[in-house]
Amino acid sequence: MLKLKRGDILLIVLLLTAGVGWLVVQYWDGMREVEAGQLSASISVDGEFYRSVSLDGEDEEIDIQTEYGHNILKKFDGGIQMIYADCPKKISMAMGFISRPNQTIICVPNRVFVEIVGSPSPDIDPAEEIDAYVR
Repeated sequence: MLKLKRGDILLIVLLLTAGVGWLVVQYWDGMREVEAGQLSASISVDGEFYRSVSLDGEDEEIDIQTEYGHNILKKFDGGIQMIYADCPKKISMAMGFISRPNQTIICVPNRVFVEIVGSPSPDIDPAEEIDAYVR
């Protein structure tokens, strides 16, 4: 029979504590609320900006017809989802509904990239933002 020593138990407890801590941080990071109207979806096709869509307001379908293929995004409930892609494996459709900053949907064959971004705060002057750090 396997005997656990004090060091083994300490290691198991340490790993469990670290794992639970990481999950708590991820949970609280996802729970941070963003005010309505601050989120938008930035859509790029082949690395070029295509369109930005505010995630508040009425439901909307965004039809993306390019030389690479055809995609349809649906904006609803404060988020966006790929509901149609004519690519072979349809992995982008399986990425599901996204509604939090930095979540993405990517359709590689059609070269479509969708990312949720937060709008800049209205009280921040863009001229006052930091452009670069020089050492």
